[in-house]
Amino acid sequence: MVRLITIIVIIFFTNFNANAQRIAVSANLADIANLGTLSGELSVAASRHISVNAGVRYNPWQYGSQEKGFIQNRKREASLGVRYWPWNIFSSWWFGMRTQVREYNCGGLFRRQITEEGIAVGAEAAFGYSYMIHSRFNIEFGAGIWGGHRWYTRYDCPRCGTILSEDNAHGWFVIPGELIVSLVYIF
Repeated sequence: MVRLITIIVIIFFTNFNANAQRIAVSANLADIANLGTLSGELSVAASRHISVNAGVRYNPWQYGSQEKGFIQNRKREASLGVRYWPWNIFSSWWFGMRTQVREYNCGGLFRRQITEEGIAVGAEAAFGYSYMIHSRFNIEFGAGIWGGHRWYTRYDCPRCGTILSEDNAHGWFVIPGELIVSLVYIF
C-alpha cells in the first residue's frame, strides 16, 4: 500500500509535458543541385511560434580539367538564426533572420575564367512555406536575401591565376541568399 501511495504522489507532483514536435533536422536539395553542396540544419522550437536554427554547408568539389577549364563553388559555411511561424511551429508560412559566415572559392561559373575566394559575413532575411507530407516529414520551400561584408581576392583563372584584385580587397554586398527546397524530419 505504501508503494502505491508513493507512486501516486510521484505522478501527482511530476510535470509530464507532452512535447510534440520540438526538434527538426533538414537537408536542402537545392544545395545538392548547386554543384554537390552538402547541407544540414537543426531547428529547435523555442515557443509555439518561434524556432532557433543552426546550419552548416560544405562543398569541397572542383569539376573539369586543365584543358576545358575548372568549375567550382567551394564553400564552408555556418549559420545561426531564428524563425517566426504565424500559425504553428514547423507548419505553414515562416519568416526568418539569420547570421552567417562563409569561406568560399568560386570560379568558372558565369565569367568563365574569373575566380574569387574569400570570407563573407552577414545577415539574411528569408521567408518560406513548410508543407506537411506526414506527421514527421515536411517539405520546405523558401528564399532569402543576404547582405554583409566580404574580404576577397580575385584571380584570372580557377586553378593558378594571376591576382586581379588588390590583396585583401573588401566591400559590402547584397545578393540573393539561400534557395530552399528542403526535406525536413521532425522529432
